[in-house]
Amino acid sequence: MHTIEHEVERPDRDVVEAFEGVPSTIVSDVTGNVGLTMDSGIEPAYDGIEVAGTAITVNASPGDNLIIHKAITMAEPGDVLVIDANGYTETGHIGELMCTSCQANDLAGLIIDGGYRDSREIAEMEFPVYGRGTNPQGPLKQDPGSVNVTVSCGGVSVDPGDIVIGDDDGLAVIPSKGAAEVLERSRQKLSAEDSVREEVLDGDYLFELNGYDELFENLNVVGPEDSIQ
Repeated sequence: MHTIEHEVERPDRDVVEAFEGVPSTIVSDVTGNVGLTMDSGIEPAYDGIEVAGTAITVNASPGDNLIIHKAITMAEPGDVLVIDANGYTETGHIGELMCTSCQANDLAGLIIDGGYRDSREIAEMEFPVYGRGTNPQGPLKQDPGSVNVTVSCGGVSVDPGDIVIGDDDGLAVIPSKGAAEVLERSRQKLSAEDSVREEVLDGDYLFELNGYDELFENLNVVGPEDSIQ
């Protein structure tokens, strides 16, 4: 079944913009490191990349980009296209001209669990793109696909309206309904890390500051004299 859903319940724009500059590592930590961080196979197109925006989700048939073209026309400024192409990297589903269209219409970025092309041009234009690989092979245009349905991208279930943030380390997804809470917890963690950083600069050890020393003492650590020879 192919579905085109035009209505997307987006989180407050101020909340989305507040995530700009928040490291993906922080978001990953405060969301529990479970199920909301895309796998390492989804890589940035260039160094120094940053993205934060609202997900417009796309389910594309592997090797076909017709539905991606349609989704670009449906996206609003600040949106991020999140494309499930089933991890297929033997076709460049999107390229420089499509990204130019996205950039001209103020989209925040594009993420594809699949292949893309024109990697040099995309890097030069500094439009945030993440993908599973590159391939010069052009795509077909014969499958309608779906827009704004639940998709899987980088091993994460993404719904339309979720917030996606990314940097050089990778991508994290924030469910829209809990976004304000995640933002507050992210701010608290950033503040806490600033305090810890000062202590580390003074020569203190994270091993002790974070209580890892007590954790270590409670472990049954086996020495060489206790090992089986």
